[in-house]
Amino acid sequence: MLLVGGLATVVNPLLGLGIAAKALLPSVGGIINKYGLRPTGEKLSQHQLNKSIAEADAHIAKEFADASTLQVINPILQELELTLRTTELQHDPIIDANLANGSIPELDGERWRELTEVAICHVYKEVYQTPSLHKKAGLGPKDLRWLKIMFEVNSR
Repeated sequence: MLLVGGLATVVNPLLGLGIAAKALLPSVGGIINKYGLRPTGEKLSQHQLNKSIAEADAHIAKEFADASTLQVINPILQELELTLRTTELQHDPIIDANLANGSIPELDGERWRELTEVAICHVYKEVYQTPSLHKKAGLGPKDLRWLKIMFEVNSR
């Protein structure tokens, strides 16, 4: 396009400059879009997303604080979190189970234990049954032993 614009300038200078300008402007527009507008737009979108997440988190926390919600710590989930976060030398869930007293007094008579165990089995079923997923899920031998017991208990 620039070559055609240069040749046309010899015959008609205004037409030649117009063709040359058209040849340059699309590439300038592409460069501006590539290095200026698109990254700026992506950063703005990410900022808006982060802001929305923070606002939603604050809104949920406020609703829980304002409500008369009973908050308890599930000892089984607490043990799961501890065993996934530690190595076998630091904590073995079978040898040194840390389930406190294994109850939630505020939920006396409720089925929380059974429901928690069933939920853990549903969440970890595919990973537990597929050895190739063990490492990806961060499951070591101690975690697999603990899950095996969990699955055996819930198969009854």
